[in-house]
Amino acid sequence: MIVSNDRLNTIRETRRDIVSRERTTARVVQTNKRLAAERQIHAAIDHYCAGDFECVITLCSAAEGQLPEPNEPIHYFAILKQDAAEHPAEDGEKDDFNYAANWMKHGWGADKVEINELQVMEWLVRAVSKYRAVYGVGTPEMTALFSWAGEARTAFAGS
Repeated sequence: MIVSNDRLNTIRETRRDIVSRERTTARVVQTNKRLAAERQIHAAIDHYCAGDFECVITLCSAAEGQLPEPNEPIHYFAILKQDAAEHPAEDGEKDDFNYAANWMKHGWGADKVEINELQVMEWLVRAVSKYRAVYGVGTPEMTALFSWAGEARTAFAGS
């Protein structure tokens, strides 16, 4: 299909008009790492309630990656990694705690997978516990899902 120069010019002018309008009317969000992670976790909780498990894992993975490492490794994922290092699998296989997130993000592996609710809850625990480890306490939305999120940080680590 050949597009005429007149048609191309019309498309270019239309695009310039749209971009110009967007610059003056587009919404802008001022954010930071904490707020971005918080919003991602809150959206993940909403998706969990709706049964959108893929969205939960993707959002929790993003939030976990957005958060800085806490001063003490007391969040769930740090504990998982430490336990895997101290107690390697008997078959020598390395634990892949990020398989589901990487499968969705990179598109490799099987065409179809099953995601069960336990996997989804683990991702929520990972994100919420890291948020809490960094900031000391979870938000009311996080606490509504996990009561420990609203408790003092040291209570979760068992110290």
